[in-house]
Order: sequence, then structure tokens, then C-alpha cells
Amino acid sequence: MNSNRLYKNRTLTDNVNMVFDFVGENWRKWFKMMAYFLMPFSVLLGTMLANFDIETPSFGMTLVASGILFFVGCAVVNALQILLLKWHETHNGTLDGCDMGAMWRMLPRATLKCLVVILIGTPAIVVANLFNIIPFAGLVAVFALLPVFLICPIMLLEPNDSLMNNIKRAFKLGHKKWGRLILITLIMGVVSFLINNAITFPRGIYTILDSIFQFSTTDSVFWSFLIDLLNYVLSVAQCFMIFVEMGLFVLAMTYYYGSVATEVEDIGLESDIDNFAQLK
Repeated sequence: MNSNRLYKNRTLTDNVNMVFDFVGENWRKWFKMMAYFLMPFSVLLGTMLANFDIETPSFGMTLVASGILFFVGCAVVNALQILLLKWHETHNGTLDGCDMGAMWRMLPRATLKCLVVILIGTPAIVVANLFNIIPFAGLVAVFALLPVFLICPIMLLEPNDSLMNNIKRAFKLGHKKWGRLILITLIMGVVSFLINNAITFPRGIYTILDSIFQFSTTDSVFWSFLIDLLNYVLSVAQCFMIFVEMGLFVLAMTYYYGSVATEVEDIGLESDIDNFAQLK
């Protein structure tokens, strides 16, 4: 029996706990999937970040390439987390049988769908931030657009509807329990902040070592190589941690959707009835 059902009426605390329960119970496979599918993006983005220099002639091209890689990486994170939860839901609460081959067959199409949503949602959030010139208007606008994060879960978990209907349903469900959605977003923001601090300390060590090297009168090839290597490793780790934070946030949004859909639309009850009918 799957005690961590996706479609189940839960409190705010339960929704947050479900994210860490899922990762805690499946952390080996979850981390392996994250590393396998997101590390290539992290390496490429980390390399660009490590060599970031606004004065180079290729700065513009590097910036555009970084943006494209980041957006595709975001789509992969969204698709991967939702597909893992879908597998977990439909296989009695386990990820047994969910290997790289199975995910490769599902991920490209799901990623493309998520990429479309991200390309639609990002400009809207950027425009909302422009309202910050009016006190509190930007914050209200961003909070009003939070249901955009529910579109990908709806679209991948229930793929039989049009994009426009998925968008309407996401905003309907999101605003139905808007306060809970805001609180979950803020809680996961705090979690992301704490994860970011894990990379802050080694990045501070790098800054100190780099400053010492810059003011040193000795010209050591080995020391220069060591500093550059440390910068590269930290840049890759920083990019990967961003994807990890994003993955946790997507899990939270997906569990939130499952809870609200059950509470507002009784979708969990309908699903149980359908499953019972199939067993008969």
C-alpha cells in the first residue's frame, strides 16, 4: 500500500514533509537520476561561469548560450521530478524498475512540454517584477502568478487536456488555496537559502586564496592551476546545487497540486474508483 500517495488531502506541514520523505526514501535513485541528467548541464554552465568575463569579445554569445542551457536544464528538472513522482504513484509507492532507460524514453517529450511552459511563464514573472517601481505591486503580481508552477505537474500527470485548459486549471486550483501556495513557496525558498549556504563557505575559501595569489609576488604555475581548478569545481557544484534546489521546489509544487486537486475536485477519490473498477 502506498502511504505516500500523491493524490491525498494533506495539511501544509504534510505537503512539505512529503518532499523530504520522498527524497529520503529514494535518495540513491533520486540523486543518481539528478546527477545523470543534470550534471552535463552543470558542467557546461559551470565552465562558462568559471570563465565569465564581461570584457571578452565572446561575452554576448556566452551569455546567450548560458541562458539557453539554463532554460533547458530547468525543463529537464521539472520533467524529471514529475515523472519520478508519477512512477512512484503508479508503482505502489516505489521506484522499482525506474532506470535510466525507462526515463530516457519518457523524458524528451516531457521536457519539451515543460520548456514550452517555462518560456510562457518566465516573461510573465519578469514583467511582474517590473511592477516593483510601485511599492508592493511587484510582490503582489509575483504571488498572483505562483500558480504557473502548477502547470507542468497538471500537464504531465494528466496529459489528456489542452495547454490552455491546463493553464486555466492551474490558476483555478492555485488561487483556490492561494495562502497555502504562498507559504509553501516561502518555506521552499528558505530551504534553497540553506542549501545555497553549503556552497558559500568553500566559495569564500576560494576568494581568499585567489586574493592571496593576486597579491603574491611569486609566479607559480602549480598555484595558478590549483586556483583555476578550485574555481571550476565550485562553479560546477554551484550550478548543480541550483538544479537540486529547483528539484525540491518542483516536488513541493507537485505534492501541493495532488493535495489541492483531491481537496477541491475529489480527483483522488475518482482515481481510486477507477482503479477499483479495473481490478474488478
